[in-house]
Amino acid sequence: MPAEISVTGWRLLRAMADLVCGLLALLGAFWIRILVPVPFTESLLPVNRLDFVALALPVVMALQVPLLYFLGFYELPHPRGNNDRLRRLVTAVGLQGLIAVAFFFLAGEEFPRTVLILFIAFNVVLLLLSRQLLDRLVATPRRKVAIIGTGMKAIQLAQDIAKYPWFGVEIVGHVPAPGDLGDGPGPLLGSIDDVGTLIASGTVQQVLIAHDQPSWQTTLVETLATNEASSSLLLLPNPFESLLGRTRFRSVHDIPLIELSARREWTGHELLKRGFDVFCSVTLLVLCSPIFLVAAIVIRATSKGPALYSQERVGRYQRRFVLWKLRTMRHDAESNGEAMATLNDPRKTAVGNILRATRIDEIPQLVNVLKGDMSLVGPRPERPGFVAEFLDEIPGYAARFATRPGVTGLAQVNGEYQSTAVNKLRYDLAYISNGSLWLDVTILIRTIRTVLTSRGV
Repeated sequence: MPAEISVTGWRLLRAMADLVCGLLALLGAFWIRILVPVPFTESLLPVNRLDFVALALPVVMALQVPLLYFLGFYELPHPRGNNDRLRRLVTAVGLQGLIAVAFFFLAGEEFPRTVLILFIAFNVVLLLLSRQLLDRLVATPRRKVAIIGTGMKAIQLAQDIAKYPWFGVEIVGHVPAPGDLGDGPGPLLGSIDDVGTLIASGTVQQVLIAHDQPSWQTTLVETLATNEASSSLLLLPNPFESLLGRTRFRSVHDIPLIELSARREWTGHELLKRGFDVFCSVTLLVLCSPIFLVAAIVIRATSKGPALYSQERVGRYQRRFVLWKLRTMRHDAESNGEAMATLNDPRKTAVGNILRATRIDEIPQLVNVLKGDMSLVGPRPERPGFVAEFLDEIPGYAARFATRPGVTGLAQVNGEYQSTAVNKLRYDLAYISNGSLWLDVTILIRTIRTVLTSRGV
């Protein structure tokens, strides 16, 4: 039976194994070239080339763990199969090889090409085998969690978590919140006064609050968020509310008040974000123009209809604008009316699947960013029909229009393609509450990882 281990220990064990794999792969590649005739080479590598190991080893080892981390290899394992794991390993080790070659080129040293190819092959194989071995020997870490709350919200949350056992979250029961009626998910663990004891005894390690009762405060905040007026609401927070996100405080004497404003002022952050958007969109438009032209030609050559596709979307303060994309579906995809795109949507073309997976279809949206309709990072803009539906059905949905929509966002790098509108809204509001230029940069970096791993929304 696999041994149980903490999340930190699980990650540390894998990092140590990865470093050993990198060391063995590099040494093995050099020794093979020194001792064994390799096809397409003229002679064996001289023994004195082993001196290069002393130069290459620190570079290889310094890149091994960060690149594997970047490609998601220290997250709890998702059951996507060995093909997905192999593809991501090849990507990580390939990037490692390219960066190492660039480093030594700039340093005036030459990384032997056959050694590089052998290193990449050995490293991929060793990393794949070591992970399969560790999967057998060490169990995926699990966290025992109690849900505070009853009713459909709590039950639905437990059901959603149960669909994703690879995240290592085990719902062990529930605790009713004050005023809750009805049953909750799993066995009753006690009252709200027992939560501290449950954690201290190890019965649970974490609690999830899923109280199902909407408040009049939520309705009022949503009403204010639907208009562009500069009116705002001041809230006298309790200590718990003061810890939620990065809040904006106003004070009256020594009384702290949280400001919930429907309209964002042009603060230093807003100006910096807009400058960052303009600079990056211009730079990316120049760099991506050859890719855009090739993609447009391929679209026209492989399917009927124009290469560009325009669509009305809802932006900041619920203003409508025209969004541009490279067409990834048949030109008559919405002849029967609007429909939300799905992961394996039959309306997508073969080329469209590639464009969506690589996010090349989003390149024209850089023009929307330059015009000011969008930002590089923010909530994804939806179509008017879906917005009207979500405004009626999802409490707080209007609050996401307090900022410009984005080409990518927190929901896109954290969620899955089939994430619900409610889950996406949670990420969107978390982004709005905690927005900063550094957060934008980290989301853009994680978007690169999402593209390389073909994950996300």
